[in-house]
Amino acid sequence: MTFSLAGRCSQTGRIGFTVATSSVCVGARVGAIADGCVVFSQARTDPRLHAVGITAWQRTQDAAETLAAMREAATSPHWRQLGILTAEGTPLHHTGASCLDHCGGLEGANSLALGNFLGSADVLPEMIRAFEQASGSLEDRLQAGMLAGEAAGSEREPLQSAALKVLGAEGLMDADLRVDFSTDPLKDLGVLWTDWAPKAAAYRLRAIDPDSAPSSAEVEGRPAQA
Repeated sequence: MTFSLAGRCSQTGRIGFTVATSSVCVGARVGAIADGCVVFSQARTDPRLHAVGITAWQRTQDAAETLAAMREAATSPHWRQLGILTAEGTPLHHTGASCLDHCGGLEGANSLALGNFLGSADVLPEMIRAFEQASGSLEDRLQAGMLAGEAAGSEREPLQSAALKVLGAEGLMDADLRVDFSTDPLKDLGVLWTDWAPKAAAYRLRAIDPDSAPSSAEVEGRPAQA
């Protein structure tokens, strides 16, 4: 009961994903990013499979072998939805026979959409279309894809949580945002992104060069402490 979208930016090479579901805390359970790839484990989710996928990717640098390792490690793979998108744009996926319709995966030129228990067969195509046609940052394009999927049918039950994660340079996340419990999680995720986007560079600088970084009060627009 989840739909997710991984994407890459062909200009910058950045990769990331976003996900929403009708249960709480999806950001704790679905999706992981490492240098060079995004992996998904969803439907009847086993978050341990993310580590299996990341380890396989780091060892092989091969999308097919990574997906095969996740499937082999999965208990009852007929309940699992698995996916990988690499920074080179290679998308692969698996949807088990017991996943609830509408379900499946769809590959774009620079994206991968997965979903199960969807409200219509149009959800995944609309996610890919909107992502591939959108302009702006990778974060903006991922959110455009999710909103298009929501408008095309979403899930059969009301959404409760969502997450957005994009990996940047030096192994730091450019975005790592979660809405764990909400009646409109994709809208609330957009509000979080609007707040975070102008602050992200400053917090990156705090990690890389703290001597040159602004104070948190400056970043957050609070009065400086006396």
